[in-house]
Amino acid sequence: MCIPRSVIAGLIMLVSCVVAWPVLADFDERYILEVGGSIVNFDSAIRINSRDDSIDKEIDLEDDVGIDSEVRIGTVKGSWRMDDRHRLTLLYVPIRRAAEETTKTDIEVGGDIIRAGAAVGVSARTHVFDIEYLYSFYKRPKLELAVSAGIYWMNTKTEVSAAGLVRVEGSDQDEFRTDFQESQRFIAPLPLIGVSGSYAITPRWLAHAYARYLDVTINDIEGRILGLNLKTEYYFTDHVALGALYAAFDLSVEQRGVVFINSLKYSYEGLAVYLAFKY
Repeated sequence: MCIPRSVIAGLIMLVSCVVAWPVLADFDERYILEVGGSIVNFDSAIRINSRDDSIDKEIDLEDDVGIDSEVRIGTVKGSWRMDDRHRLTLLYVPIRRAAEETTKTDIEVGGDIIRAGAAVGVSARTHVFDIEYLYSFYKRPKLELAVSAGIYWMNTKTEVSAAGLVRVEGSDQDEFRTDFQESQRFIAPLPLIGVSGSYAITPRWLAHAYARYLDVTINDIEGRILGLNLKTEYYFTDHVALGALYAAFDLSVEQRGVVFINSLKYSYEGLAVYLAFKY
């Protein structure tokens, strides 16, 4: 029996694709650089130099002082596969938010009370350095599962200024102030543990899922973090991909000093797009 050449050619192409699959889909990249941007919805609150935590003295940045809940964020992430099952990643995220608002209710900051009707300005700047080590306990050409441990290093500064009636702590009368200022700075390295999974839908189309959590007390800092990421990327070439990411994140940090109590809470969720370059 004579087999047509077209059939033989088709079989050769099919076998070539099957043989080539493990090589293309294998998670063997040495370096990956991801650069992207996202639009996320924030919900955040701070407490600055509070002396008593028996009463809720948090400032809701969106509701009380008018900071926009929708924030545009740029991100840069690098990944280094040190060995077949060992990876190290570094994520940098700068977050800047600011607003000016005429307050509709009284706001307490550091024991002082800013009366309703005052002009209040708030600036919140945060730099996040997220360092993570991953160990792949299961690794196949199409699937990689890993556990991780890392440090979520947060450096944030929030400044509040006001012009209007202010009741200074210890006084029984309001006074008009044009130079009222208070600030809060957090530098908190918080450890995190997590799990992750990556799956090759096709040799060029990948899907990833990450979950990280920790509730810890370090000296005078109490912190809790929960982060969930789902992302997918398609490699148009062997080295360049376009990706999409859904992220949900919840953070609560409290610093209890001898006199003052400071706290920062924020949560967000949103979508991001990014370019990935692997080598």
